Amino acid sequence: MDKLHPWVWAVGFENTFIGQTARGERVLDEYEITQHYQYWEEDLNRVRETGAAMIRYGIPWYRIETSKGVFDWSWTDQVMSYFDQHRDLVPIIDLMHYGTPLWLKNEFMNAEYPQLVARYAKAFAERYKGVASYYTPLNEPFVNAEWCGWSGKWPPYLTGVLGFTLMINQLCKGIIMTVKCLKEVDPNAVMVHVEASKKYVAEDPSYEEAARLWNEIRFIMWELVQGRIQQGHPLFTWVQDHHMSDQDLAWYAQNRIELDLVGVNYYPQFSLNVVGQETVEQGQIPRAVMGTAEDMIDIARELYQRYHRPIFITETSYNGSEEERVSWLEDVIRAGWKMSEEGIELYGVTWFPFLDMVDWPYRTNGLSFKENLATFGLYNLEEQPDGTIHRVKNAAGKRFEEELRAKSVL
Repeated sequence: MDKLHPWVWAVGFENTFIGQTARGERVLDEYEITQHYQYWEEDLNRVRETGAAMIRYGIPWYRIETSKGVFDWSWTDQVMSYFDQHRDLVPIIDLMHYGTPLWLKNEFMNAEYPQLVARYAKAFAERYKGVASYYTPLNEPFVNAEWCGWSGKWPPYLTGVLGFTLMINQLCKGIIMTVKCLKEVDPNAVMVHVEASKKYVAEDPSYEEAARLWNEIRFIMWELVQGRIQQGHPLFTWVQDHHMSDQDLAWYAQNRIELDLVGVNYYPQFSLNVVGQETVEQGQIPRAVMGTAEDMIDIARELYQRYHRPIFITETSYNGSEEERVSWLEDVIRAGWKMSEEGIELYGVTWFPFLDMVDWPYRTNGLSFKENLATFGLYNLEEQPDGTIHRVKNAAGKRFEEELRAKSVL
């Protein structure tokens, strides 16, 4: 029997924006490095040609609010006008995809951060109401807290599990304030709460209890913003041991929000992690091992059973050859059908990123564009002798279009 996909297909542009250079780093602005600021219209036209219905699209806050309370919408106006004119491609606005304005001292740990990010979100929503109605308040709080608050690779350069928890607290308060401001402007706005999905396994039976704890910690953003971490919760003692007070938890309970869509970012090379001696005894980040599409299904199933809200695979792809990317796309298609047939309410599936990207170590390693290229995309990025970067559709891009253009699937 022929049947249409029961989910929407989406893509997204990698849009990490880390502008601070106080320690001698390079600016990590993916739009700048990949020349998307220059070729944004051609890039969006390519997306529409695939047949994708939605696109995750990031807004560079550090370029928009160049000084406190002063907004420059000149570039954003052009892009949002495009979306207004081409209603066949619905944007999911990533208001925060890493990085803060350069004037914000101590970045995410600034006491005013939650209020300031919400004010920026409200200003955006007021300007583009009617064009934008889907929002990601903040992309991947877990990874953000990991890079800014555990490993100390990004500003404000905190380290350790305590730094991670301090960051999560700030980010989640910002999410709640952002959502409240967006809903105030547009009560019908849809929030896509995107998180880096994780699954933890024990290195051996002696670490099973630690793995169970980390399998709760992976949900900390969703748990906090819904005000669920209270006395008796599996994370109650853990967050209190890491500087989250009764007042903090009471604030979450009083300001809790409902989830509209649960956004799951799953990468087979990063999302499955092992808890062992390095994590338990040395406080290191659990190491990633290769995962499968079944692991993605397991994560989606657990989230759906826990929250009873539609699941949106908001990022997935494979960093590798064109053949490996095609193989992963086939796995994702099969996984989508399996989730739907199992009864998981699957809202959409997103190949992310649409273009190849520059990997995050570019910020500090001093290597060239080509040496930092991460080959996740449906289009390869090829730097030319004159410095322009060409976009070349690859085998995964062709297979993606073929799948989306098919009238039905057997």
